[in-house]
Amino acid sequence: MLSKHKDVSVERVEVEDWGVVARVLAEAFAEDPVFLWAMPKASTRLADATAFFTFYLRRVNAQHREVFATSDRSAVAVVSSVVLSDVQTSERSGEPPTLMKATSSVADYFRWIETFRPQVDHRYLEFIGILPAYHSKGRGSVLLGHLLAMADRQGLPFWCWSSNRRNLPYYDRLGFVAGPELRYSDETPAVTPLLREPKPVVIDGLGDVAGC
Repeated sequence: MLSKHKDVSVERVEVEDWGVVARVLAEAFAEDPVFLWAMPKASTRLADATAFFTFYLRRVNAQHREVFATSDRSAVAVVSSVVLSDVQTSERSGEPPTLMKATSSVADYFRWIETFRPQVDHRYLEFIGILPAYHSKGRGSVLLGHLLAMADRQGLPFWCWSSNRRNLPYYDRLGFVAGPELRYSDETPAVTPLLREPKPVVIDGLGDVAGC
């Protein structure tokens, strides 16, 4: 069932529309601390970020990825299911479970962040972005709320991280518990890991039932 809120709903985005998702994410992350650090040239940052997200969506672990958006495409989210046995097999085979596989300081940074993922099966919010014109209009809450409800039905914790401290109260309201702020080096942005345990699912007001 699609989540609805006022004039928008949440729907899965098929691969042929991932180009739109890349552009929304690029605009949403234009002033994010990680992208300011990784793409310091302001005149090309939007184009560089669009190219990054286009490559990332289509080439990096795409088989495990789901993309969702509000029906007006003002907010988009990239989420994956992490199965611990699959990650361990990947590590044993020499395939690093990283956001970026190229050798670079940015790849090393993302690789470091992923070492803080929970050591259980979980849902991983890779990116969520809202177009600047739609900030504080509830788009992010309805989109992320839809994804959290999915995780609750599956009985899975939900993990993500943030490099923007202003976003932490938003995650707190949705039930995430923030870990300690972490810093890879003096030059890189600090990040805060965030974990939300699955909530009991209520069906037709009959009480709590286990997620499925």
